[in-house]
Amino acid sequence: MRWELPCRRVRVSWILALVIAGCGPKRPARVVAPRLDVAAITAGILAKADADSNGRIEGPELGRVPAIAAGLGVLDTDRDKAVSAAELSAWLARVVESKVAITAAPVFVVHKRKPLKGVTVKFIPESFMGTSTKPAEGTTDASGQANISIPGGQFSGVNCGVYRVEITGKGNDGKPLPARYNTDTTLGIAVGALLPEGGMPTFTLE
Repeated sequence: MRWELPCRRVRVSWILALVIAGCGPKRPARVVAPRLDVAAITAGILAKADADSNGRIEGPELGRVPAIAAGLGVLDTDRDKAVSAAELSAWLARVVESKVAITAAPVFVVHKRKPLKGVTVKFIPESFMGTSTKPAEGTTDASGQANISIPGGQFSGVNCGVYRVEITGKGNDGKPLPARYNTDTTLGIAVGALLPEGGMPTFTLE
């Protein structure tokens, strides 16, 4: 009986030491959404795409920022086949209000009507996004699917934002993919606030 009390004291002291030293499971660091300047990004998109300076992106101008063309179904809220400065700002404001830091971004790549394996898909933030939105990438598997993530990131996925998409590697014909899919890309994607729409995005290459 004389040893019971000292043993309990040792046990309690050991538990307290573990708690103080932080030997228990660590909580993951909190991930914070990148800071987005809605006005600056809107102005940047218009500067790049609005060739006639009428405050709207329409017709051939949509191709100047491929992500805007790809997201037209959500961005064009008044259904006039154009995206206005107000519509851009409204969408960006919804992205900011969502406070989403990282979101899953799986994509499919198809070449000549077949899934394309082993190509690298990169999401590169448009210059007007600033430096807080990080580039992300992934490699397609046998089904043509790639899960796009920020290299070295704590979690799988990407920041919300406006991206150019570059796909590099060889096609199903064994030839390097054309420049229009990488160095001179015509591909883009917008992420966040209902974009991309229609489920998993598919990039269909010819």
